[in-house]
Amino acid sequence: MLLAVQQRLDALLSADGPQKVNSCGQLVPVAQYFIDLRVVATLVLASWPEASGFAATPTLAQAIGREADQRLRDSRRRTSGASKRPYGINSLLAPMESPLTMGAVLGIAERMLDGREKQWTLRALGPLYGGALTLHRDTFQELARLPGTSSGLQEVLGVAEEATDSSNAEIHIRGPRNG
Repeated sequence: MLLAVQQRLDALLSADGPQKVNSCGQLVPVAQYFIDLRVVATLVLASWPEASGFAATPTLAQAIGREADQRLRDSRRRTSGASKRPYGINSLLAPMESPLTMGAVLGIAERMLDGREKQWTLRALGPLYGGALTLHRDTFQELARLPGTSSGLQEVLGVAEEATDSSNAEIHIRGPRNG
């Protein structure tokens, strides 16, 4: 299952891959899709176990659960007097070190973004976003408005009217990493 996720993502990144891909019921540039994928993957992990029903297998759900529990413990450290952000909030936003967990989370995020109808994606992502907002509202509102996110994802998360038009957002496209 994880190899299939990797192959699909690799196909999107290949030189002969598609120019656009579905995200929240609309076709978006591949670069924008990866921004959406990052946002949704972060929401999956931050709101765990809300998305556990979307895990491909119980083993993958357990791997995500262990990672999410550790990150949640780290993020609940005391706040300093000078900052309103928890010391550990970055633990919720940092890349995952375990390929197993990363693949499992990306698989869930990929399925959620692939919803052909915005309403389905809204029903799937709404509770995850709500759960993440309870951890740290400002951080996850910023994440939902991350420059380059698709207007479809912004609409699903309810921040479209507050954000700038993402269809005009400058998306930086890098060349192949291996070449």
